[in-house]
Amino acid sequence: MTFDRWIELITLALAVVAGIYAALMVVMKPFTDRLQEIAQSMKDSSQRIERLFDSQNTLRQDFIASRSEHKVINERLDNVEGDVRELKNK
Repeated sequence: MTFDRWIELITLALAVVAGIYAALMVVMKPFTDRLQEIAQSMKDSSQRIERLFDSQNTLRQDFIASRSEHKVINERLDNVEGDVRELKNK
């Protein structure tokens, strides 16, 4: 086989591979677009879940703070009630 024949075969092989690649790109385009949409949807969902967890943690922290505030207020009320009882007894 001559050098020119090898060049022709290599060129033909490259053309066939390029044609197959182009055909696959055309056929696979709707599937890749759909996969990108699904990936974006999953990203949006994960961001929503992350925001939900963040808001849940914030609510939990607020609840803990509120509970400790109520505890302090109840202690103050108990102290005031104790002082009132002492004053009544005098």
